[in-house]
Amino acid sequence: CSGWSTEVLAVCRYTPRKNIPPCFVALVPQEEELDDQKIQVTPPGFQLVFLPYADDKRKVPFTEKVIANPEQVDKMKAIVQKLRFKYRSDSFENPVLQQHFRNLEALALDLMEPEQAVDLTLPKVEAMNKRLGSLVDEFKELVYPPDYNPERKVTKQKQDGEGSGSKRPKVEFSEEELKAHVSKGTLGKLTVPVLREACRMYGLKGGVKKQELLDVLTKHFQN
Repeated sequence: CSGWSTEVLAVCRYTPRKNIPPCFVALVPQEEELDDQKIQVTPPGFQLVFLPYADDKRKVPFTEKVIANPEQVDKMKAIVQKLRFKYRSDSFENPVLQQHFRNLEALALDLMEPEQAVDLTLPKVEAMNKRLGSLVDEFKELVYPPDYNPERKVTKQKQDGEGSGSKRPKVEFSEEELKAHVSKGTLGKLTVPVLREACRMYGLKGGVKKQELLDVLTKHFQN
């Protein structure tokens, strides 16, 4: 994105796949960032930011926030301080690549079985618990109620109007309306249950993915 100012952006229409209605996006330029050793941290290019339509905006009911008291904050600060360490990217090798290299080594040396690579990205739970000591239990006592049990299963409450059995979606589109959606390229606006039910009505074998259902219906109505 050389030559682009970081204070401007481009508004574009983006169509990710066939039979998917286009949406508006903003192309935001992103500058290249280098660290002190001139190693690229962030590559240059553009960020694709999706812009919502007016119908996409809705009021989400947020739950009331629970503000932590100073004692809880101080206890968590102590936990974070105990778990801090100096990070070096070369200390954490890709476990998948390392196992691949060991498999190649075993194949080349005609070994019975390859050596198992140690996944250094996994947390060292025993060492962490030893460093934390009783801090975690003290933090739980400050935050959770006395009868709190993390192993207890939470029963899912039914929403208003939700029945005991799942109902098949009612397809209220005629053959002419489906053909119109195909010709206009707006078939992707329909939901997966509606597309699946339309395939069932016309005896079409569609897949489980939305794009597969769109392809089957499009091929049927274009023939």
